[in-house]
Amino acid sequence: MAKGSERTLLVATESFHSAMPDGSTFLVRKGQTIVWSDHPAAKKNPAWFKPVEPTHETPGYVESATAAPGEKRGS
Repeated sequence: MAKGSERTLLVATESFHSAMPDGSTFLVRKGQTIVWSDHPAAKKNPAWFKPVEPTHETPGYVESATAAPGEKRGS
C-alpha cells in the first residue's frame, strides 16, 4: 500500500461471488461479509461495499478471569 493510505473495513451491500487472483471463487453475502478495502473483491466491486459502522460501545467494566496477586477467588 502507498505510504499514508489507510485500510478501511467494508461490509457487503449485495450478495455475489467474485473470481480471485488465484482462480478461486469468493462468496460474498450482503450484510455479513466484511473485508479490508484492499481485498480483491472490494477493489473489483467497490460499489457493492460500504464502510463498517460500529454497532456497540466498549463495556465500561470487564471482569478479570484470573485472581490478582494475593486475591482469592470463588466460593
